[in-house]
Amino acid sequence: METAQAKQAHRLRAARRPSLATLFRRTLPRLLAQALLLLPLAARPAEPAANAVSPSAGPPAQPGHHVLLIAYDLRNGGISKTTRSFLSAAGFLRWQVKVADAHSDRAAVREQLLLHASAQDIAGVALVSTDSADFHLEMAMLKQMGKVTVGWHAGSAPGPNAELFANITTDPLAVARTAVDYAIGSSSGPLGAVIFTDSHFSIAMRKANAMKEALLHCKRCKVLRMEDVDLSKTVQIIPTLVPQLASKYGRDWTHTLAINDLYFDNINFPLHQADRPDIVNISAGDGSNSALNRIREGISQQKATVAEPCNQQGWQMADELNRGFVSQPILVTQARLLAHGRNGDIEDDDIYRKAYLAIWLPSRR
Repeated sequence: METAQAKQAHRLRAARRPSLATLFRRTLPRLLAQALLLLPLAARPAEPAANAVSPSAGPPAQPGHHVLLIAYDLRNGGISKTTRSFLSAAGFLRWQVKVADAHSDRAAVREQLLLHASAQDIAGVALVSTDSADFHLEMAMLKQMGKVTVGWHAGSAPGPNAELFANITTDPLAVARTAVDYAIGSSSGPLGAVIFTDSHFSIAMRKANAMKEALLHCKRCKVLRMEDVDLSKTVQIIPTLVPQLASKYGRDWTHTLAINDLYFDNINFPLHQADRPDIVNISAGDGSNSALNRIREGISQQKATVAEPCNQQGWQMADELNRGFVSQPILVTQARLLAHGRNGDIEDDDIYRKAYLAIWLPSRR
């Protein structure tokens, strides 16, 4: 019979892998090469990317756990897609997951952390698209209680932080640079940009500031304004904000860069009303289905989005939580994006799912 020491040694060997920095250096060029989704790619069938990055080692499934997932707002396409993917992975891991929708209310997030995450049967917490730093005391309490916490877009950078065992996100600086590179490369003459961001999220501000910095290094580019617009209120704010910007900046306004596709869901009509069908809109996240569809069909002024592989990241978040349950070191893989198919999705689910299932359920091999 295998001894406890032998089992622990086996787990540690299984968890060995390249460092986060090594993975980042190896995979970032491929990520950037595939991340920008443009209309010309829409007709291509979805095919696996060459040398796709997948996990290769880790602890097997830790079944029987109860998990609380707190989603900041399930009306957001990236949040809902990541949540669905996490639930899919949790099914294979045989976890019971309770989903709480905070409806963009930080007080509701805090209530969930204090009253529900602290429940005795909850072993892990997944925080989806809300800054963990805003709830430092609550997260510290959960850590002290022995609960494992992971997040998606729950901080300004990928990897562990003061509150989380792991935060899953594509490098926001790389995403910002990709969006700006396309804006510059696809235009000629003076470029005047308005940047939409949301100061409620550190990752959003990091993206926005990186886009601003990149534009400042372009001699023919000018940042006209950085506009702080609450993502949960875009439907109300954008239709009134657009004519104000058009009146103030006139033809100097040539491009809109945003930290999320949501800003462009309701921007076309007010732009046409302002007689500005020439303005080019580019999003530095997250690649919502509605954004992919309008880019594919050419029915809006949004020309590109730098999309997150939300399906893969939902599974990655589940894998990090599974590692946390056995106190293993963290693995953060760089995601790759694929040419998207007709259904609006951009990921080949099969590759990463097989990789994770081979780790969690080795008997299925």
